[in-house]
Amino acid sequence: MNDSQSEDSRNIPPLMSAAWESATSDPDPLAALGATRALMGLLSTWEVKLAVEAVAAGATWEAIGSSLGVSRQAAWEHFHHHVAEFKHQVRAEARALRDRHRQEMLEFRDDVRRKAKEYRISR
Repeated sequence: MNDSQSEDSRNIPPLMSAAWESATSDPDPLAALGATRALMGLLSTWEVKLAVEAVAAGATWEAIGSSLGVSRQAAWEHFHHHVAEFKHQVRAEARALRDRHRQEMLEFRDDVRRKAKEYRISR
């Protein structure tokens, strides 16, 4: 993953910031408790995002598990569906890009042939 993608993916979502702010500063303990529950869900999503990013950068399940304090098997069990989904998305985007380039090449070739034919006729 390039640096600009990594930087973009690390922007803290506004909802996460708001949940943190509420969990740590709301004077009503019940409201803070609800915000804490919401923050836990958001952090779980953030953790998945980071695991996918780590795999994309070449990290092993051993390293991911070690970072989380669990075995590589536990890390794989928890995250492999998300990683597989990410890989599927990347492959689909690559196929779409390849197909678009193929189509552009065909259009370019046809345009060159058309111009060559017009040139021969005009001579």
